[in-house]
Amino acid sequence: MDGSLLPILSDADLSDLATTPDLLVAMDFDGTLAHFSDAPAGVHAVPGAMEALVSLSQLPHTVAMVISGRNLELLTNATMLPVHGPVRLVGSHGAEPAQGGVAQLSPQQRAWLGELRAHAEEIATAHEGAWVEAKPLAVGLHTRLVPEKELAGQLNQRLADFAATSELSQVTWGKDILEVAVDKTTKGSYIADYRRAYAREHGRELRVLFAGDDTTDETVLSTLRYSPAAGSPAAVSPAADSAGVDDNAPAAAPGSDIGIRVGGGETSAIRRLDTPEDVRDVLQDLLRRRDGRSADELSF
Repeated sequence: MDGSLLPILSDADLSDLATTPDLLVAMDFDGTLAHFSDAPAGVHAVPGAMEALVSLSQLPHTVAMVISGRNLELLTNATMLPVHGPVRLVGSHGAEPAQGGVAQLSPQQRAWLGELRAHAEEIATAHEGAWVEAKPLAVGLHTRLVPEKELAGQLNQRLADFAATSELSQVTWGKDILEVAVDKTTKGSYIADYRRAYAREHGRELRVLFAGDDTTDETVLSTLRYSPAAGSPAAVSPAADSAGVDDNAPAAAPGSDIGIRVGGGETSAIRRLDTPEDVRDVLQDLLRRRDGRSADELSF
């Protein structure tokens, strides 16, 4: 379904999440906590978003996570959070967690990753606006700044065609980026593994609230545990309050994971929000309800 047709996160959804015994609040970064920019190195979350996540992470039985396609260094700089702080930072689509280390590549994977990077650099060097992001297990060709959008698509296709010559390649199309990894880790597989590890350690299951805006986020949104009644499109309601929450929309079934698509586009999510500011407001609202203190007692 197109994300723009989904029901907005409801007041009842937030009330139910606030009383969940064990909760994982996992957020994408670019397009979800922060707006896109032509200078991604200088991008930061909208004011108040990271503060709300940090405060959520300090509540009992609550895990806060930012999981991004950025490599861990860029993600750390963008969030302005410590690498090993209370909010779990996970870079490279799950392949580069701050806690746990990066997967080890085989000699064949390392060699092929080197070839992919060289080919991507060759493409980028020859075309204004294109640039390459090197990650521990992948390479990304960014084309947001390429003046002609048709050319930008052609450049990404060139890298995709080259990647297709090896079965080691894992190709992901995103917004103005083509990424090729040599490891099968995704945001979805990372969060699934984290949930299993949490259950083994604590003897309890984690419920998940996740928000994302792009193709790579669908690896999470398509694997969350939705109840049959959770995503009914009949619940669409255009009215929302200043926090991006619809007071009248029905809740997802109690205990169901909640996946949020930020903006439009085809998605497996069951709820929508429109902007990073809406996401920030929802995080602050969830914090107030889960913490039990009033807005005046909390500072953002």
